[in-house]
Amino acid sequence: MNRREFLFSSATLAAGTLAGLSNQQTETATEPIVSGSGAFRYEYVPTRLVLPPEVKMRHGHGLCCDPQGRIYFTYEAEGVDANTRVLVRFAPDGTNPELLGKDNALAPGTPHGLSFAKEAGGPGVLYHANNDGTIHKTSLEGEVLWTRKWPAALGNYKPTDTAVLPGDSRVFVADGYGSSMIHTLKASDGVYAGKSWGGAGKRNGELSCPHAIAFDPRRNQLLICDRSNQRLQYYDTDGFYQSTLQLPGIQAPCNTDFQGDFVLVPNLDGPLVILDQDNQPVSVLEVGKLLGAKGFTHPHDAIWLANGDIAVCSWNPGRLGYWRKLPPS
Repeated sequence: MNRREFLFSSATLAAGTLAGLSNQQTETATEPIVSGSGAFRYEYVPTRLVLPPEVKMRHGHGLCCDPQGRIYFTYEAEGVDANTRVLVRFAPDGTNPELLGKDNALAPGTPHGLSFAKEAGGPGVLYHANNDGTIHKTSLEGEVLWTRKWPAALGNYKPTDTAVLPGDSRVFVADGYGSSMIHTLKASDGVYAGKSWGGAGKRNGELSCPHAIAFDPRRNQLLICDRSNQRLQYYDTDGFYQSTLQLPGIQAPCNTDFQGDFVLVPNLDGPLVILDQDNQPVSVLEVGKLLGAKGFTHPHDAIWLANGDIAVCSWNPGRLGYWRKLPPS
């Protein structure tokens, strides 16, 4: 099931279980927009993560940070011409946006997942998953280092995300809109590394729209957002199934991001759920309910910032927002 078909009644299912965690306020002329609970309360800051006027966005898609705390964002443009740039970098506080790349090489197709990877002897690189059967590897300035398209003979391929493990020579590719498999590529040149797993299905170890993949440093395992199956699944780094996580409040998980013991899970049906070290919900940011009128209807990616704040992008319509962490209630 793709994202256009996902609109089931997940918000209703989640409401009873997680209502006590949202502690939200609705917006008025004088009140801030606040959501979350306990140690994880946040205020929406509309003056941060403001995109340059040149950006004409159709869909918001991918976010990541580098070790300096700088924020990177990629999106699908309304149209592509010679001047189109789809990679934006912000300062760690969400100011000073700059468009990256010397040409429009990243813009065709559907730019989707975005991930940072540290490589020996350098500042790091970015991996871009494009639904048009393509993975790009770029510098932090948006310079394309290699581009690899999937051979048509190997079947349906519409990648949605990538992950690179610390010290590993492989790129793990989530083929979310294609085969519902995880493929491995060589980080050096993007050539297929000879290992794939998953495949469409509902049983443990099978996947249905593996929309995102990330390395969970708390468990030294890969965590996959098995979105259409409404769950998260753990695999070891050789691709062997380990465990499944299903929670009533996580009905359409799009991505995961880690900070210390905590995990941020944006859901396409509206909320951002924060999980603790035991993968249990400790707070919910009701992004869709509070900011739906501003277009933040479908959270697609969200990341922790170095100072504990959160950046979140929404899919359709494309939006990018900054949430500042508040003192515990």
